[in-house]
Amino acid sequence: MEYVSWFFFSFILIYIIYYVFFIRKTKRGVKVPAEVQYLITLYQLDVNLFSYRKFVQMTGIVTSFDIALVSTIVAKVDGIVWQILFGFVAVVPVIVLSFMLLGKYYKYKQTLDNSKELEMEKKWENKRKKISKKRKGKKKNG
Repeated sequence: MEYVSWFFFSFILIYIIYYVFFIRKTKRGVKVPAEVQYLITLYQLDVNLFSYRKFVQMTGIVTSFDIALVSTIVAKVDGIVWQILFGFVAVVPVIVLSFMLLGKYYKYKQTLDNSKELEMEKKWENKRKKISKKRKGKKKNG
């Protein structure tokens, strides 16, 4: 039970940090996290065929899951040297496997009709633009 709580705590903490520094600031084609760019180029994904915002969020969830999983597994190993060695060895296959699954999922999703999802993303982007225009107007007046 101790390791399960450690996993959930580390997963949530890592996702919050990832969200604050990467997901929140990401815009289509402007500021792209390295993981997202890796998936787009490796699987030749067309980001115009699905919701980019959800894609970045899903990449953040997978990245947080990977780090939390490896840290939980490494916590079971005795000795700091063995933990470091096992961590380096375990992190690569976990990341490669999870990104492969995510890339194949979005490659499959490209073939589906995602018009409702894209329409919702456009509404969200328009709303975000309006809010930022209001904030800019207040800064000039204030």
